[in-house]
Amino acid sequence: MLKRQDIKLNSSGKVSCLLLLLLAFLMINPITTPASALEAEEDANYDGQISTQADSGVAISFTPSSGSASLTPTTSDGASAKINVSANIKIASTGGYTIYLGANNSALTGAASKQTIPAATTATTFANMKTNTWGYAYAEGSSVPDTATYSALPQGQGTSLESKSGNQTNVNKTYAISFATKIGNDKPADVYSNQATLSVTSSPLQVTWDTMTEMQQMTTAICDSVSTPSTSITDVPSKQLKDTRDGKYYWVSKLADGRCWMTQNLDLDLSTSKTLTSNDSDVASWTPEYTTATTASDSTILLDNSGQRSWSLGNYRITNPTVSSNCGYPKNNVSQCTSQFTAYNTPTTANSDANAHYIIGNHYQWSAATAGANGSICPKGWQLPESSSTAAGTFGGLVNTYSIKTSVTKLTSAPLYFVRGGYVSQTSSGLFMNAGSAGHYWSSTPNTNGKNAYSSSFYNADGVSSVVTTERSVGYSVRCVAR
Repeated sequence: MLKRQDIKLNSSGKVSCLLLLLLAFLMINPITTPASALEAEEDANYDGQISTQADSGVAISFTPSSGSASLTPTTSDGASAKINVSANIKIASTGGYTIYLGANNSALTGAASKQTIPAATTATTFANMKTNTWGYAYAEGSSVPDTATYSALPQGQGTSLESKSGNQTNVNKTYAISFATKIGNDKPADVYSNQATLSVTSSPLQVTWDTMTEMQQMTTAICDSVSTPSTSITDVPSKQLKDTRDGKYYWVSKLADGRCWMTQNLDLDLSTSKTLTSNDSDVASWTPEYTTATTASDSTILLDNSGQRSWSLGNYRITNPTVSSNCGYPKNNVSQCTSQFTAYNTPTTANSDANAHYIIGNHYQWSAATAGANGSICPKGWQLPESSSTAAGTFGGLVNTYSIKTSVTKLTSAPLYFVRGGYVSQTSSGLFMNAGSAGHYWSSTPNTNGKNAYSSSFYNADGVSSVVTTERSVGYSVRCVAR
């Protein structure tokens, strides 16, 4: 019978899922049947409840949920009975698993009499089972064959039904398990029972650069495991990963500075009703003061250097990334800059379209980009780059590594793909400005004056400034680098 489900995480990091099955064999004396035996049978036949204590991605179920059988010996040789159950094991994802079956005790024990039925000492078929013994047999699939042999079920974790190594997803296994006994007429009428445990130990999925599918799976070790490319644009390891916070996909690349970068602008909409936490973001806990605006207007002006405004000014990509073409100002959104931008939605699948590199994304005030100066709005495992003119993992480091010097064309071409996305000014005469000609990106580094922060900017054909001090109130683009 299905009794309960316990899930635990042991010190090795493996997830263990246990399911307990109560086996009850009711032996009925043909002359007299004590009331205690019938009461015991009634107690044994119950529908079990599953209680999940942790989300392991491992699920076990028995069919049927009861595990009882009655037998009435009429001779000294006794009578035999079987309990047949189907066990289904599902594992969402695993780096390797083992399925075990074990018993709580070596013998069946009478509930009232406390007499025992020991386990079989040698493997035997059901037909040839010795009197006053019990055993088990199993087979993968829906049934145990009639020719199966029954053996003693080991105590504790028990015997391994199956063990597989390596990354796997959507594992679905079914086992037929049969428990059998032969009880002689010399045993009193009683409910003879034992508790069997089906358990699964599952190692965490071993995520690698090749297998990861989500931004939040990125780690320093994964990035370090990928060979650092040369400054050529043809050998750059790149892929699209999903941000689990909103389902949007971003291009990421291992670049020649030895770091993994987003090679696409962040397009995360913020909301006052959604708190970012360390579960999926680069901050312990932060709730935005403002929901992302969909237009740059007087109502969104916030001349506050601790302000947390953000803007989503339309789903567009720049049409000619390497060509400077100024949309001018004041503008309210990207739809007013159709000479520079083409309508394009941030992908919600890995579509392999290189055009996604050039999505304009959102604009953020510095205190929004840094999640209230407590971290950043980057996905978990990523961060805003610090400000430096040469260090790896900074805009200045990329300019230095790729010998950009003053060439905006190099900065906006593969493999860097920076976007001339303009910025949001905090004046009525400015609003959305210079889209198509200039790009501006926040770093995580504040200026000690408390009003400014450092950023990186480029404009026209030859204006490249990798370290710039800027008022925190303006709305700039964001790109993240892996930790």
